[in-house]
Amino acid sequence: MSELTIDLAALLAPLAEGDGAGVDMRTDFTPKAPYQLLRGARGEARALERLLDGGDPNADPVAIAGHWRDVKKIATNILETKSKDFEIAAWLTEALVRQDGLTGVQAGGLLIKGIAETFWDKAFPSLEEPEGLEDRASPVGGLAGEGADGTLMQPLRRTPMFKRGDGSMCDLFLYKRAEEVAAIVDAERKAKRLKEGVPELEVLQREGRADSAFLKSVGLAAMAAREAWVAMDEALTDPFKGNAPSARNVTMLLDEVIGIAVKIVGPLQAATVATEEGEAAAGDGDAGGASMMDGGGMAMPGGAPGPRAMRTREDAIKQIEEIAAWFKKTEPHSPVAYTLEDTARRARLPLDELLAEVLTEGDARKAMLVRLGIHRPEG
Repeated sequence: MSELTIDLAALLAPLAEGDGAGVDMRTDFTPKAPYQLLRGARGEARALERLLDGGDPNADPVAIAGHWRDVKKIATNILETKSKDFEIAAWLTEALVRQDGLTGVQAGGLLIKGIAETFWDKAFPSLEEPEGLEDRASPVGGLAGEGADGTLMQPLRRTPMFKRGDGSMCDLFLYKRAEEVAAIVDAERKAKRLKEGVPELEVLQREGRADSAFLKSVGLAAMAAREAWVAMDEALTDPFKGNAPSARNVTMLLDEVIGIAVKIVGPLQAATVATEEGEAAAGDGDAGGASMMDGGGMAMPGGAPGPRAMRTREDAIKQIEEIAAWFKKTEPHSPVAYTLEDTARRARLPLDELLAEVLTEGDARKAMLVRLGIHRPEG
């Protein structure tokens, strides 16, 4: 499931114009211009998806799929022949996830990472524009979302994980509903939810074991997707100067899929992940590599985010925030999430502001600064 459906090498090959990055496709406003056609197809697909999610009977899934095929075709052509563009790469990622599921996450992550590492200075939206950095961050950040679902979240929740006894597929959305019902203490309330059609968690787990080969392949695909997605996140951290768009929601969802697979079928084999230009690279113990399921412990029960390579201080703080978000989602009554959030906030404070916050008594704060050699006593 980890074989990419795009030619990553072609998408990342330098172009003849713009020092390899091509030209800005937004400057052509004619109706048949590639960027305008792409934006139109993507807009139609998203509008119909919202209608479908709202239960509109006139929202045709076949039409939605057709629009996303157009998005993939047009975006691929632009990136290969005309422009290296973060917004267009993000839109292509949206189409890939809807067509290829977890492999689409992997492909999109590697594509955006490659553009960032190879074409950052010359890619589009241009950094010479006043809002250039923000215009790059917005479409990429919109994939995972922050404070609300991004454009990848709903299709990923609907990714099939295993076949049920009645022939239907169990996706993450259904499995999480079953987990929620299983955690209900009140017997009457639990019985009501089960009567409404939510399956029992034990039944789903039994069905998952019966389709273990497929579920295992899904878990491996999620591992490959996670590695690529985390690599993308890390590649964006430095050029965005600490304000990189959040990738956390997708990472946490992938952790949930991996956690379910491990819980039902046991440890997953080492996954080989396609890296830049589609080359295979064996995992060597870094984030998303072979060690994640071999005692390294990424897939904690319930899908908690696990350890990943930390190259900078900001990487470590981001990981604290990811863990805090997981606790807030799974244990909203617990103070752990809020303690971790405050820890991450304080980690970014300058020392004088931190001491002003934790040492409210002026003389004690002044004495601490003196001891640290930062501030000399007056007189």
